[in-house]
Amino acid sequence: MDHSEISTIRGQYQAGMWPQFLQMLQIGGLRGWTGQAIEFNFPVVGVVGENGSGKSTLMKMAACVYDNKEKQKRFYPATFFVETHWDKIQGVKIDYRVKRGSNVDSFKIAKPTKRWRVPENAPKRDVFLLDIARTLPLDASVGYAKIARLAAAEIESAEINDVFRERLSHVLGRKYSKARFAISDVDKKRQVGLLEREWGEISQFHQGAGEDSTLDLFRTLQGIPDNALLLIDEVEASLHPRAQRRLVRFLLWLARQRRIQVILSTHSPYILQELPQEARILLLPGPQGLSVVYGVSAEFAMSRLDDEIHPEAHVFVEDRDAEILLREILASAEDTANLLSRIEITPVGPANVVAMLGSLGKAGKLPYKSVAVVDGDHSDVNCLSLPGTVAPERMVYADLKIKGWPNLPQRFGIGAGTLFTTLEDAMLDPDHHRWNAKVGDQILKSSISVWEVLASEWCRACLDSDARKLIATSILEVVNGT
Repeated sequence: MDHSEISTIRGQYQAGMWPQFLQMLQIGGLRGWTGQAIEFNFPVVGVVGENGSGKSTLMKMAACVYDNKEKQKRFYPATFFVETHWDKIQGVKIDYRVKRGSNVDSFKIAKPTKRWRVPENAPKRDVFLLDIARTLPLDASVGYAKIARLAAAEIESAEINDVFRERLSHVLGRKYSKARFAISDVDKKRQVGLLEREWGEISQFHQGAGEDSTLDLFRTLQGIPDNALLLIDEVEASLHPRAQRRLVRFLLWLARQRRIQVILSTHSPYILQELPQEARILLLPGPQGLSVVYGVSAEFAMSRLDDEIHPEAHVFVEDRDAEILLREILASAEDTANLLSRIEITPVGPANVVAMLGSLGKAGKLPYKSVAVVDGDHSDVNCLSLPGTVAPERMVYADLKIKGWPNLPQRFGIGAGTLFTTLEDAMLDPDHHRWNAKVGDQILKSSISVWEVLASEWCRACLDSDARKLIATSILEVVNGT
């Protein structure tokens, strides 16, 4: 994640420097959407969800809310949502809120029965909708086979400029000395992309799928005007993880340069990991319909798309340290250790995300049994809490220090004097999230291994048995459905 770029964008966005912005989109009566609203809280956001969860519906409807400045490029809901013999589309209500300069206005789109109703005074904006996953390779596209067989000359060529060509090279991890689109003497309406490397030029007929689709994407991005809305469905298509990360960083840079708003749909953890928490949106189907969850960790979002693990209940915690401490708490006695084989503990993000999932779970809106556990320095009526009233690191370090750091020299294989000094020096850092890493750097251990040892010894020497039983009993009640 490019923290510097994200911090700059966040500050500029909060200062109102995006003069055009789709702030909210509420969809009702369309493909499983029953009135859920999506708030867009950052100039570049990623929407994740399993197939059929509503991502494409969201993207297409977002494209329709503006009156495109180029009339022939206007998107209409009737084009995307066609009524057929099998698909009756009626009772649709769309509400949305947009920012234009200092003004914030609300609009409606509806299809009560037969006809779509769009606002006559819809806000104007340049809108681009790209579906990379469904873009055919050039050699499979209609009309291009003739060009491949018969072209004898070029009649026109347009180059990708140096800035975008260098960015394209960085995203794909290859040095391109030239990137351009040529028109042949066979068909003046169809362009063929070409990339030049150290050994020569290669057309889109022979480029890899990632090169092909990304070159087309960069052609669009080079010409995208200021303040536009860019929607990219399945942005990661055909790209390896490193290229996915670099593409998102490029889109962040482009959003800041041209004040464009970008909405991405994805199934990739690498895309989400490059975005800040406020830019991550999870569409989560459940027995009572679709739920919208903001700020989730990339790991949790992806775990909702994976069906390998079948626990009896899901336990949501804030981060990896909370997960390790909870595991050690349950494992510290035989009567609660067997719970670990029946549950999946998942870090999902900060306390507000845990609380939201706790609320959804209690309301029966998640497709599985679940319980949420916040750190001791937070509390929520829908969640359990880890022991203590401060952050887990502060509690564990302080309690072990009072006890004289029991068994730690033996566990770490380091002399007591050196180890105790290292532990107490780490506690002087005001950011407790850095303590384990600071200790690990000094004793040549990973921060995770440091925390596992400390959490284990804290459970042995400091954990109150009643606190352990309370957490275990509450989780067991969820597992058993009592």
